[in-house]
Amino acid sequence: MPGFDITNSARFAVIAIVTFFWGIQASSAGSIEFNSGDTVTVTAERAWEADEVDVIHFSGQFELRAPDWYLSGDSATVYGNLDNPERVVVQGKPARIAFLREADENAGSAEPPERVDGAASFVEYFRSTDKLVMRGEAILKRKESTLASEVIEYDVDADRYSAGGAGGINIQLNTDDY
Repeated sequence: MPGFDITNSARFAVIAIVTFFWGIQASSAGSIEFNSGDTVTVTAERAWEADEVDVIHFSGQFELRAPDWYLSGDSATVYGNLDNPERVVVQGKPARIAFLREADENAGSAEPPERVDGAASFVEYFRSTDKLVMRGEAILKRKESTLASEVIEYDVDADRYSAGGAGGINIQLNTDDY
């Protein structure tokens, strides 16, 4: 029986991809918890106000927890009030985001909110318009699918994405429901 020969670089690429996806799935499998009530908690090693009004920079183990959304990374800049910012930019290895998305209006009000998880080197969340931009090995997990690409843009309200970049896109669907 002929053997299967794989080069060291191909073996490394496969191991790196499996490790990356495993890490994202393990971290998004429920380890992130949202704050209860109306509390917003921000932690980091350092914080400083910018010269611009309502701009705060954070560095070192940044984490923002709110009742329906969560962000973490190595550093962040928050634009607007901390309890309801217009925009948050997070960088990390990886930077992470999770939020609860209201169920579709057509599905009825009994539907619980859907959890959406993402990770990338750069996460920019436009809270005021519910738009998300992720760059650098971006992964977005929502409903029964996982999307991976260099760049992912996601409209939370419309539940629509656009993705692409070097290496193309990879979509994995959970077929347990089919």
